[in-house]
Amino acid sequence: MKIVFKTLLLWLACIGFVLAKPNLGGFKPEQVCQAAIASLQGVDLKKVDNYRSDQPLMQMRVRHNGQSTSFYCQLEGDQALWRRAQDSRWQTTTTVRFHYNSSGKQLIIKHYLAAAQLAEYRYRGEDF
Repeated sequence: MKIVFKTLLLWLACIGFVLAKPNLGGFKPEQVCQAAIASLQGVDLKKVDNYRSDQPLMQMRVRHNGQSTSFYCQLEGDQALWRRAQDSRWQTTTTVRFHYNSSGKQLIIKHYLAAAQLAEYRYRGEDF
């Protein structure tokens, strides 16, 4: 009986882990954050560098017009949480959600203001 109970608990824990982790479809968490920050800043992916990665918190650096700005990004469920490095609070006005489209092998980033979708960006593996 104890073996059955332990096996059941282990099985439930595994299912919980799989359900909690989003399907990135081969994209790395750093690439999701890179795409999220690039889309928010209106710059090309190549202008966003993964400066430091201490999972789950990643620091991205955006180079644009001769200037450099740092951002923090963290994945939580299907959201990319973000803030400027000098700010202490996560940005909540614009929500950034992501998902993987397996048929097109694309990472899709969407910006929301409350329930209204503001923008959508699509990235392929070769874009990185």
